[in-house]
Amino acid sequence: MRFLHLLSTLAVLSLSLANCSEEAAEALAPAEYSLATVAYKAIGGVDPNLLSLDVYHFGQAADLKPVVVYVHGGAWAYGDKANSLDNKKRLFFSLGYVFASINYRLSPASQDLDPGRIMFPTHNEDVADAVKWISDSIANYGGDSQKIVLLGHSAGAHLVSLTGTSGRFLPARGLPLAALKGVASIDTEGYDVAAQVNSGNSFYINAFGTDLEDLEAASPIAQLSPGGAYPKFFIAKRGTAARMASANDFIAKLESVGVEVSQVTASQYDHEGINEAIGAPNETAVTEPLKAFLARCFE
Repeated sequence: MRFLHLLSTLAVLSLSLANCSEEAAEALAPAEYSLATVAYKAIGGVDPNLLSLDVYHFGQAADLKPVVVYVHGGAWAYGDKANSLDNKKRLFFSLGYVFASINYRLSPASQDLDPGRIMFPTHNEDVADAVKWISDSIANYGGDSQKIVLLGHSAGAHLVSLTGTSGRFLPARGLPLAALKGVASIDTEGYDVAAQVNSGNSFYINAFGTDLEDLEAASPIAQLSPGGAYPKFFIAKRGTAARMASANDFIAKLESVGVEVSQVTASQYDHEGINEAIGAPNETAVTEPLKAFLARCFE
């Protein structure tokens, strides 16, 4: 009897210790991200903020976490890495992802068309340098450099789409396009930059100029070719028939060269609303398909 009582006591003690360990682990888990702001490069005379990125992380860890890198929109002339992040931070924190948001140099908001203005390819050069820094350094913040997905809205959607399709940017920095696990493009008509400039769109003329070779090099749809190794794509689309057609043409071109594409139509939102929807409480039209896409990318 005494032996059975001892066994029972040991079992209760073991269960209590297990519960304590679980509670201790929960107590040690962070309640929110830590934030680190870093310079991914420095250029004399350029505002350092424009060449910086924010890393939202859980601290150093042996178990490295997937990384989502966000590129903001704003017609290549406005915006900041801190804009429209609250819902995204909650979402990616809940999924256990390291989250980075990057800045880049901007074209003049005045649209004065000074030949020396910031314009293509400067925005994409900066984005590529930021991604290179992340690939090289994100392990210091608990991120897995082998599991990176780019996410962009509006002008940022153009920038991540071009970064994921052009041989001009990441490969020039020693990163093959396939080093990206995925690209998520949220509501842009910038897949064919030449078409936008030819239509007289002043934002595009300001950001890209009118040189025909540059316009082709800046168009994600013109970069795709059979046999290329490209990341998976997620396309969220909405808006006018012309805007939808631009997205559908890009999707068709991606699929024609063998790229796995996930897509959602979310015309219940306006241009800003579709971006704010990502991670919003109880939002399912964009958030759930995006979560599923990220899960496939990070398998």
